[in-house]
Amino acid sequence: MKKRNILIISLTIIILLIAYFGYKAFNLKYYTINNINNPNQFNINNTITIKHNTLKSNDYFEYKNMKIRNDFKDYSKMEDSAKNSSTKLVLKDENNKTIKAFWMGITDTYVYLLKNDKTLFGTDDSRITNTDLSNILKKNNINNDIDLFNYLSKQKNIKNNLFTSIKKMKENYAIEYMTSVVMPTIDNITLINGDYEGYIFNIKSNTKEVSILKDNKRYAFIFIDKNNLTDEYLKSILSTIVID
Repeated sequence: MKKRNILIISLTIIILLIAYFGYKAFNLKYYTINNINNPNQFNINNTITIKHNTLKSNDYFEYKNMKIRNDFKDYSKMEDSAKNSSTKLVLKDENNKTIKAFWMGITDTYVYLLKNDKTLFGTDDSRITNTDLSNILKKNNINNDIDLFNYLSKQKNIKNNLFTSIKKMKENYAIEYMTSVVMPTIDNITLINGDYEGYIFNIKSNTKEVSILKDNKRYAFIFIDKNNLTDEYLKSILSTIVID
C-alpha cells in the first residue's frame, strides 16, 4: 500500500510538471517574436553637438513652421503627403532616376505613439496593448525618444525561457515588439545635443533620418545622397534648422 501511494504521488508530480512546463512552453512560443529586424540597431555610436547658425531669410527652404538652409534649388518638388504633414524634394539625372532626395515633415514621437496608438506602426498585435507599452515606459522612466533608445540599447540580449515567469515573458515580448516592429531598420543612432535635441538614424551610407525633438513632436528631415552625407555636411546644414 505504501509503495502504491509513493507511485501515485510520483505520477501526480510528473503529470503536474509536464502540465506546468507544457503551459510554459506554450507561452514561450506565444510571447516570442521570431523575426527581429536587427537586434543591434539601437547601438548609439556617437553624439554630435549642433550650434545654431542664422541665415538670411531668402536662403531658407520653408515648410509650415520649419526652415532649413536651401541646398535644394535644383530639386523638383513632389506633392505633399496625403495628411499634409510632410513635403518631399527630389533631384533626378538625365535618365529620370532619383540621385538625391530631401524630405521634411512633422510627426509624433515614438514614445507618444507607444503610449497612445501602436496600430500606427502597421500592426495590431493582440498580445500587447498600449497600456502594456505605457507601463514599461513609466516603469523605466522613459519620457522621450532618446530615453527610449538608451533603454532599448541595453536590451539586446533579452530572451524568454521556460523558467521566465508569464508576467515577465509578456513584458519581454513588449520590449521585443519595440525593437523589431516599432523602428525602421537602421544601422545605428547618433544623438544630437547643443542648441537642438534629437537624433539621427543612420540608414546605410546614403540615407540619414534626422529628428529634432520639440514640444512633444518630432521634426524630421531625411537626406538621401550617396555622395554628400558626410558628418561635416550634416552638421553644417543641421545648424540652420529653425522651428518656430
